[in-house]
Amino acid sequence: MLILTRKIGESIIVGDNIRVVVLEVRGRQIRLGIDAPPEIVVLREEIAQRLVNDNLLAASFTYQDAQLAVKAFTDGVAGDLTLRPSRPQSPVLTFDSKAFGRVAVSEDQIITFPSGLPGFPNFQRYALLHDHSKLPFYCLQCVDNPSLAFLVTEPAALVPDYRPKNGAHDLKELRAASPDDLHMLVTLTIPPGRPGEMTANLMSPLLINPAQGLGKQVVIDKPQYSHQHPVIATIPSYRPQWDINQKVVNDSH
Repeated sequence: MLILTRKIGESIIVGDNIRVVVLEVRGRQIRLGIDAPPEIVVLREEIAQRLVNDNLLAASFTYQDAQLAVKAFTDGVAGDLTLRPSRPQSPVLTFDSKAFGRVAVSEDQIITFPSGLPGFPNFQRYALLHDHSKLPFYCLQCVDNPSLAFLVTEPAALVPDYRPKNGAHDLKELRAASPDDLHMLVTLTIPPGRPGEMTANLMSPLLINPAQGLGKQVVIDKPQYSHQHPVIATIPSYRPQWDINQKVVNDSH
């Protein structure tokens, strides 16, 4: 570990284009200013680690617990979740899903997360799958790892006024002309054997540009949003806006 001594107003340079400045010292606390390109994600270490832990927990759900969680809803939520229309000439990719068994999707329906997801940086390609009887939940299934999947939903199904702002760099990275081009999903976590305690991570939504097949998980550091938002309590009457073209080849469940 490199150890440096700096005074207020002095800075250090990391790489070619990251500058860290000491702004203020108050007792045992130091205020730092960080000047970095917009494509560099700067997070407090505890937040970055929490996001990794949240994703690891979210990916550990069992399909049986997910089914029980769905049954906890007394008011069904119908809806459609549409990615870009599949082209007739698009190759079909067949793979295994831990939730749906053998499935096939058009390759132009694959969502690519160029940086992966925190905790799973080596896996970039995912498909959104769902059983129409299990709305409003969807399965974000990793195409290249059958054991990796996330239960997700649209945040507006939980919090109707969920409207976090998208940064200009997020739009550029996802090749979106405006925020209207992007859709949001949030991961759901089900404690093993306790589906009634399912929570949603409203602090780290998934941004998806359906037209480009690109996705990214971002961090929203706002006090009104929780990374453990209770889900089962109530879901307002809500109709999602998308639909998914997905074919179950051999449902093993």
